[in-house]
Amino acid sequence: MKSLYLIIDFVTILFPILLSFDKKVAYSKSWKYVFLSCFIVGIPFLIWDFFFTKNGVWGFNDDYLVGIKILNLPIEEILFFLLVPFSCLFIYACVKAYLTNYNFKKINVIFYWLIAFYILFILFFGYKGAYSFGVVVSSLITLLLIFWFGKKLTFLPIAFVISLIPFLIVNGVLTGAFTTEPVVWYNDEERTPFRIFTIPAEDILYSFTLIGLNILVFERLIKNAVLATHRS
Repeated sequence: MKSLYLIIDFVTILFPILLSFDKKVAYSKSWKYVFLSCFIVGIPFLIWDFFFTKNGVWGFNDDYLVGIKILNLPIEEILFFLLVPFSCLFIYACVKAYLTNYNFKKINVIFYWLIAFYILFILFFGYKGAYSFGVVVSSLITLLLIFWFGKKLTFLPIAFVISLIPFLIVNGVLTGAFTTEPVVWYNDEERTPFRIFTIPAEDILYSFTLIGLNILVFERLIKNAVLATHRS
């Protein structure tokens, strides 16, 4: 199906859009900051994507693409960096709205230690691979930025864990769990030999970096807007 990747993109945001007007979450009121965050974070990811695609670290199966490309990247891949973070920020907003009375302090400590150990695992088994090394560096930078600028992001870990459910489904489809050939293929020489079902093990850290940075930027944008309002 030539439009499979495009369909996946839009199914990803279907429920977040439909539920964005929930009064308690009020996600629609934050769309300006959501899309700005997706744009800011998406730029370095698209640059990364462009060079890895150009050098054969990963690539795309034309059988599942509509055929529109920008700078040699499928339009579906470009939309991915807007629509997936949009949906993950919706999960984050829901967690903030509905789990506000829960104390996640101990769970968060465990979460960040697990991320640190996972980084070491990927580094140990895939340090020679471009993708493995790339996610190790980017996730370490993300961790440092969270510790420096996002210490109060209490709900980031639980939001990320919840987002892993749709992540495994979407990435499973993209990596060939339900198709004869993967929509997105990976060069086995540029990653660890481990997969979660059909998903490269590195994708967990890739997702953590993408979602973590979007949440961090999203919250900074809102904080700056509030400060600017108070000053005026």
